[in-house]
Amino acid sequence: QKSAAREASTVPRARGSMPAAAAGVSGTMSAKQAARVFLERSPYVSWRAQRQVFAHPAFNGVIHPDLPVWAGEPGIPEPAVGSDAAAPRISRLAKTEIDILPDFHVQTIAASRCRSAAEARQRIAAASDAGASAILMVTGDAPGELSSWDSTKLLREAVAMRKRGEVHEDVALACAANPSLEGAAGDPTARLRAKLDAGAEMVVTQPAACAPAVHRAWWDAVKSESLHRDCDVVFGVAHLASWRSVRFWQRLCGLTGLNGGDAAGEAEEIARLWEEMERGMDARTFEKWRDERLDLAVAAVLADVDARGVHLMPVTEEGYAGVGRVADAIGALARGR
Repeated sequence: QKSAAREASTVPRARGSMPAAAAGVSGTMSAKQAARVFLERSPYVSWRAQRQVFAHPAFNGVIHPDLPVWAGEPGIPEPAVGSDAAAPRISRLAKTEIDILPDFHVQTIAASRCRSAAEARQRIAAASDAGASAILMVTGDAPGELSSWDSTKLLREAVAMRKRGEVHEDVALACAANPSLEGAAGDPTARLRAKLDAGAEMVVTQPAACAPAVHRAWWDAVKSESLHRDCDVVFGVAHLASWRSVRFWQRLCGLTGLNGGDAAGEAEEIARLWEEMERGMDARTFEKWRDERLDLAVAAVLADVDARGVHLMPVTEEGYAGVGRVADAIGALARGR
């Protein structure tokens, strides 16, 4: 039985725009259709700063991260297992969010926050019950002691739950990929193949801007093995506000501390370029330059007919403002597919 709180926040599940999970069909979005343009609902930025951007028609999907503390909840410890606060964010949406957010909801479930099989099943089922169109399984960062779960185990669990009717048949199962790191590996597609074998039907990548050439090498390898025909690939694009934010994303993608290699060398060149531009331009000119980088990154994704969508990650209040400035251009690009 769903709790009253979960019942009240259930959103209508969007159908038909991503893989038909029950039929095992992927790649169902025609190249002639407008692409999915996902915007991340940040846990650390006020709803006031995000609301206007989400209201823009350019964005037809939302991705909810799986993080314990949300804006307006400072100092609150990790919620107890089974509590409403521990439930996936999609099951705790306010009416103002439901009214404005797009109808295609992707709820992330982090394996690091699952301390048992029962808790993993509870969180996956809660996301499905609340109306998620897709559930994105990630390994995540373990709070305190390491979890024995990872994204592959979550995918297998979700597949079994769907067979038992505990996950809605229309819910797509998704995984993450880190092309800027995986593209430099001896076998660039090994991790993706393992996740596809575990049941992934949709892939959401980390941003290409950290090491674009290595990212392209990963995508070339994926296409050469026709893996993109087994799943819908959504490419991540981060709003980069400064050279420091470039370094932040490079750390997040595991590109710092590498001992040489293509990924490390390219990442360093990208960071230096951003630092040079930021130091050599006045504030207004640099803002225009970085907005152009965002626009070009989205355009590069949407120009590829094999890409099924783009996931914008603003991260900060400044980031949402930047995405808002180029929202009209993003919408036009998506409609032009």
